[in-house]
Amino acid sequence: MNFSIRTVKESEGIEAIWRRLAPYQDVSRITARLMAQRKIEGDQNKNVQKQVEQLAFSLTQAKEYFRSAEISGPTTRALMAYYGLIALANAEILWRGDGMSSFEKRNGRFNAHGLELVHDKDVGQFGARPSPGVPGLYGLWRSFATHIPHYSSRTIRHGNTGSTETVDTTSTVTKLCDLPSRSDTMSLLDCLKHIPAMRNALDTYGEETKLCRGSISESLTLDDSGVLNTRTRTYTFHHITDEHLDDVGSKFLISPRSVPEFEIGRVSTGLGVVWRADLQTPGGSLFAMPEIFADSANEVHFVGSGDHLNEFGYYYTALFIAGMLTRYYPHIWIRELRANSKTATLIDDLVHNALIRVPLLTASALEERVYIYV
Repeated sequence: MNFSIRTVKESEGIEAIWRRLAPYQDVSRITARLMAQRKIEGDQNKNVQKQVEQLAFSLTQAKEYFRSAEISGPTTRALMAYYGLIALANAEILWRGDGMSSFEKRNGRFNAHGLELVHDKDVGQFGARPSPGVPGLYGLWRSFATHIPHYSSRTIRHGNTGSTETVDTTSTVTKLCDLPSRSDTMSLLDCLKHIPAMRNALDTYGEETKLCRGSISESLTLDDSGVLNTRTRTYTFHHITDEHLDDVGSKFLISPRSVPEFEIGRVSTGLGVVWRADLQTPGGSLFAMPEIFADSANEVHFVGSGDHLNEFGYYYTALFIAGMLTRYYPHIWIRELRANSKTATLIDDLVHNALIRVPLLTASALEERVYIYV
């Protein structure tokens, strides 16, 4: 996968975001594009077209559910948002999968949620547990989903002719299916703590996010003939607590031979990791860094032990819990609404953020682009 970078205004309206997905509803054009990109034989045209029609249907269905969530009251809003999200999950499956991923061909074990609701006395601790073997739509989606690559603000110095500034990817892409799936319960609150847009709402209730805000920057120098002379990359972690340091730090994996290339130290209340690449050693540098969720050119969110899901996956799980709570435990939900409780407020904020963010995350997955805010 070769992800590119695309900027988007954080204030961009919902309709503008849906327009980014509209090209995937042009069945003839997308069919031709798929067959060319994947070098599919011409006699499979009808089968490919059928799958693209299902993709277009899923996008239309998602938009209708999301519109319903926009105008719905709190009794059904979260449920409509969840149904819209799983329609988008279907779109990603149909785009990335082969003919066996189509609605009529996929294994019957995927015709279920794939998550089980876990009841708790504390509504914020209502949770979701993957069904044994991770079947259902959730399991099928996870088998195709990926993290985004790292990206950095980059300065390239060209000998004596000046410099250029850009934002570009700096890593490969990790498939979620290559990471261990959690088999225990993920609580609603735990999911919310892994969603960047929920940071302010969580702060209101004294709850800390489990993501670590930071940045990645890179400096390259080229000689007059364009050959790379030096590469220095800096990972900065802002206001990192000891708990975050232990969690995110566990994802730093550096080969013994590459240790001399790194310098790690505290920067005020944060942490700085500087990598000065050894460009002379055959085989290159060997290391891995924590996964990220995107924000802006100068800010990312580093993920620690919660990297078994990407950002879309945390919306997926949180909306499942919230939707099932409002659907199957109405007496509890009524009580929460009447009290204007912490959980009711957080779920309202979750749905608001999901209506804007989730379609953009789907566009990112289909287009293989990292959308960053400006």
